[in-house]
Amino acid sequence: MKERKTKKHRQFSIDEKNQIVLLYMDKHFRLSELLRKYDIPHKGTLQKWIKQYREFGTCVDRRGKATGNKKGRPKKYIERLEDMSKKDLIERVRMYENIKKSLTCLMNQPPSKSIK
Repeated sequence: MKERKTKKHRQFSIDEKNQIVLLYMDKHFRLSELLRKYDIPHKGTLQKWIKQYREFGTCVDRRGKATGNKKGRPKKYIERLEDMSKKDLIERVRMYENIKKSLTCLMNQPPSKSIK
């Protein structure tokens, strides 16, 4: 069996993350001291835990979670006529009538000879 070329870092539980963040927030340890003591590979990792703790009151486990649905065709926005106000419906009908008039006018014009 082959040995790993890189060192595999330990995974921390949410409780452990919260305890480490509290040690930092209560000013018991500096960021660099906590990184060394708990063998956290990157400063950004601990900063992310601190940000999560401040935002949510606890660290959030996002491992294996998708960041969002970014694949596929975007959904079309469909307006339901039942949900529109009377004023919006009247405006919509006038807009369609104007489009119809414009199309009729364009269809009745003779074709242009050349385009420069």
